[in-house]
Amino acid sequence: MNLDSASQDLDRRSSPEASNPVVVRAHQGKTQFRYIVTVATATYFFWISLYLYVPVLPLHARELGANLQMVGIVIASYAIGQLLLRIRIGVGSDIIGRKPFAVTAIALSGLGAVWLGLAPDPWSLFAARTLTGVAAAGWVAISVLFASYYPAGNTSRAMAIIMSVNTLSLVTATFVGGIVAEYFGNLSTFYGAAGIGFAGALLLLYAPEPRIVASTRYTFKSLLGVLRTPLLLRVSAIAVMLQFVTFGVNFGFLPVHAENLGASKSEIGYITTTGLIAAVAGTAASAWAVRRWGSTTAVLLATVATLCSLVMMTIVTDLVTIGGLQALNGFGRGMMNTVLISMALTSAPPALRATAMGSYQALYAIGMLLGPAVSGPLAEAYGIEMVFWAAALATVIGGAMALAKPLPR
Repeated sequence: MNLDSASQDLDRRSSPEASNPVVVRAHQGKTQFRYIVTVATATYFFWISLYLYVPVLPLHARELGANLQMVGIVIASYAIGQLLLRIRIGVGSDIIGRKPFAVTAIALSGLGAVWLGLAPDPWSLFAARTLTGVAAAGWVAISVLFASYYPAGNTSRAMAIIMSVNTLSLVTATFVGGIVAEYFGNLSTFYGAAGIGFAGALLLLYAPEPRIVASTRYTFKSLLGVLRTPLLLRVSAIAVMLQFVTFGVNFGFLPVHAENLGASKSEIGYITTTGLIAAVAGTAASAWAVRRWGSTTAVLLATVATLCSLVMMTIVTDLVTIGGLQALNGFGRGMMNTVLISMALTSAPPALRATAMGSYQALYAIGMLLGPAVSGPLAEAYGIEMVFWAAALATVIGGAMALAKPLPR
């Protein structure tokens, strides 16, 4: 896959080494690597800008006067833009190009963070978090842009790398966010996230987009063909359950539960970070697990790890133990997420992969919406422990869908 860059062509024509194909390939490889690093760094900034304040967002909502049900609504608003826009962004990225959507998404993450910091009440917080969800919908374009720098046969490797960047940025964001909020207040996390988001958007401007040669013309029929792909629909349905757990518990009511047990804001950040560090390990182990046992077994192993952690969290009250259970939970989520996103991306040809990714992410956003939206009323009516039991049920349903019809290798 060649970068469509006039400056590179000029360099090759004017260089005395241009006639040497080995030197040309080496130069192209170094240039390609530089752009890969640039996009990966911009991605790192993107996710930090979206998650630096996540450990304290539910607590900040409570401080602004939100009850537990309203906390759930604020958290759920992050999924609205993703549910509505991800397929559209995927289609637009395949037709127009991925980079314009990617740059806009990162810039919006910074703008949304500023709005969160300025929000005077829970409903303003809801609107601001909705805008950050619109920004997050651009993950479709960013992830496919990154994968486009790799040959088609290396898609799984590309996705493992960018998912590791994603998870590492969440680790950084939640770890640093809790500490920053502890010493400088909640608002500092919002404004810090804004600055990082704007920096990421500027950085991405320096990475040209690889040229994709489509074998077929993009039509409404080709869009429907992607949307009807059985494999894409099945892994998306499993991902709905995964996101239900992630946003109902890990980015939803776990911080409130930990605070009720006496955790400080920095300790809440440590607990969240522990799960995300383990998710990096799960992401790294996913490729090995698939090669060793196949996709279905890898998903089932992840299901068991996640389920055990959720059940145990309803029993224990020690913060260190909860941190350990978060590690088990994070490992399972990291492994499952990487297996599912890789299968979603490879379910379509390269020219339609942004559409496939957009469809997958739009569908799993249903879980991002339902997780906190359902968990809020449950916590208000029956206590926060019921949130963990609802997440456990969703985990079992996801595992059953993987087991009912084995996933392809």
